Amino acid sequence: MHEMGIANSILDAVRKERALRPGYRVAKVGVRLGELGGVDTESLRFCFDALVLQTDLEPLELDVEFSPDDALDLTYLELEEYEPRAVGKESP
Repeated sequence: MHEMGIANSILDAVRKERALRPGYRVAKVGVRLGELGGVDTESLRFCFDALVLQTDLEPLELDVEFSPDDALDLTYLELEEYEPRAVGKESP
């Protein structure tokens, strides 16, 4: 199942980019998939969600756009400021 490998590669790239931006978390990642690449989009989403589940990246959304070639590109990251929750404190 090469979709699992692709999902893992996307998450590796996300982690590398996130490391360059302390204080932020990645909320969404955009990728461009070529229609000639033979990637099953539903399988990719399933693998991606399974790899993100219960990790430091959760919740992370995958946005897929298509191109007519065999591309596989990371197109964007959507960042949010990260504010860790204090343990034992309730929000107002």
